[in-house]
Amino acid sequence: MSRLAKNTIKRHKDVFPPTHWKHILKLLGLIIVADGKVVKEELDAYLDVVVELKYLVDPTVNLTRHMAKDIFILNRSEYSQIIDSLAYDTALIEILSHIRQFPHKLDVISGMVRIAIADGDYSNIEKGLIKKTILYWNIPVKSESEADYSDPSMAKNISA
Repeated sequence: MSRLAKNTIKRHKDVFPPTHWKHILKLLGLIIVADGKVVKEELDAYLDVVVELKYLVDPTVNLTRHMAKDIFILNRSEYSQIIDSLAYDTALIEILSHIRQFPHKLDVISGMVRIAIADGDYSNIEKGLIKKTILYWNIPVKSESEADYSDPSMAKNISA
């Protein structure tokens, strides 16, 4: 392996350790179960988003579509319990706090929206989960009047 390749791999791992992927997968998994139903379109969108994020963040991470699907299936009931819990906000903050330094937050937000709208039903709980993620991560919007979290195209109103 060349010296440049070793430095690139090390840089990726320094920016976002592989152990933090479980938090990204959990956040994206919450969007799937948020409206109380799991449909193929949302699961497919989730898998697409996970693979795209993997290649964007760290192509060396061993995370395939099949692995991401297995992780979702194994943790589906936990995700549903989080959504149904009275301590929903606390659980969300716990998840987000582990990935607060994630360098690709806008890509995650965009992925959350893609998953939420994949089934053609953009529910209020999905909107709320996305809004809370944006607010907790302190992602600025271009202007308060443009901050319509109910609009699936709202991702264009988020500043980098």
